[in-house]
Amino acid sequence: MGPLIRDRVLARLDDPAVAAHDPETVSALRSALASRPDAAGLVSVGPHGTVTCWAEGVPGATPRRLVELDRHGTLLTVARWDASGALRLAKLRLPDGRWVGIEPRSADSPLWGASDRLWLLDASGAFVPAEELTHFQSVDYGAIGAIPPLADPRRLPPGAGTAVLNFLACLLQDQGTARVFYRGPYATEQLFTALLESFRYDPDASSPLARFLDSDLPWTPAPHERRFLADGTYVQLRAGVEKVVFRGNAYYRRPWQALVRSEPRVVRDEAGTVVCSLWALGTAVEDHLMLTADGGLARVVPIDPESGPSEPLGRAWRTALGALVAHQSAPALRPWLHEPLEALRLEWGPVTGDLLGLDGDRAVVSLNLSRLFRRRLAECGTRSERLSVALALISEVARLLGPTLRLTAQGALLSLPEAAQRAALEQSPPAPSLSAVEDLAQSLADGAGCPRD
Repeated sequence: MGPLIRDRVLARLDDPAVAAHDPETVSALRSALASRPDAAGLVSVGPHGTVTCWAEGVPGATPRRLVELDRHGTLLTVARWDASGALRLAKLRLPDGRWVGIEPRSADSPLWGASDRLWLLDASGAFVPAEELTHFQSVDYGAIGAIPPLADPRRLPPGAGTAVLNFLACLLQDQGTARVFYRGPYATEQLFTALLESFRYDPDASSPLARFLDSDLPWTPAPHERRFLADGTYVQLRAGVEKVVFRGNAYYRRPWQALVRSEPRVVRDEAGTVVCSLWALGTAVEDHLMLTADGGLARVVPIDPESGPSEPLGRAWRTALGALVAHQSAPALRPWLHEPLEALRLEWGPVTGDLLGLDGDRAVVSLNLSRLFRRRLAECGTRSERLSVALALISEVARLLGPTLRLTAQGALLSLPEAAQRAALEQSPPAPSLSAVEDLAQSLADGAGCPRD
């Protein structure tokens, strides 16, 4: 590593705002860099420009990362280690610019014992807890043996779970571990998709999601790099741009290994540009942002406000959605999905810039989705085609509501006494019948059950 990179890093470390995050770590790193003009062994640069600063190595020991900066010098990660190589504290920047902190072995769980606490930190820069979030099973950060379970993901700010998983993936890669499993009690579809952002599952595994839900899927660490643009947009990169957080909303690539990720907001390529769009029924509904191939800002697309009347989704919709979301959820969560669904006021209505609007107990499905469905239905030439489009619409709405319902269900499960939690996790309720989904599809194919302009 040449002196130019070393001097750039030293300039960032001299910034009082950076040093405030951990004066002890930054001071030691600054001294080491100042004494080593070529920065050999102290600084590395990733494929997308992420700069990682390392503690002075001990022969045969696992390298210890101290500080990470994105290609523009934005501070991403700070880790403090003790003399024995144990992690004392870590700080991770979230897509919205806030920080979460990891405090090892500071909590306890009735399900798995010793736990590491997650904090939302205050804005001062130092490791000052502002709010306790949740905890996960303690790990040995120098020799991580498994992906740990997390107690209550509902309490995490957006992107916090991914930030922690990516930190663990980086450490696993540093220590040379090529294969780990998740062994916890909450193997959910949401966790599976979150892991895809920082790990790769065994490519020879058949039915990877099913194997993961059975805690039997090996993962290889494959951490991403992060980039913050001047307007606050967050860009996540591995083989190009994979995820973008723009104005608080996350957009994802559809292909992840051999799987196609079903998301309402997608990252896609068009004429050499990376485009962030709303996506439904197999097509882009509305474009929001354009980036260069390396994740730089190209253009923000103006969004027209949506208008139109609101009307409730009928009982047939509620029954079908309950069955489909339960069918796609981990068995332990199925008994706990009915109540949060029944508590929602489900409506069709105007939702600007999104496909679903959530406000307290009100869930509004965008009229743009119903309009797109009507157009698709009019293009169908056969009954079979109409049924296929109707089933796709039901799946779209279930996909939009599913994450909220599952998180609420997991929270209800966590609120039980320890013995009741264990009993619930040991049960395996059967998947519900999908006859209600088929009945609703028949009605939709006939033109009923969806708003008309």
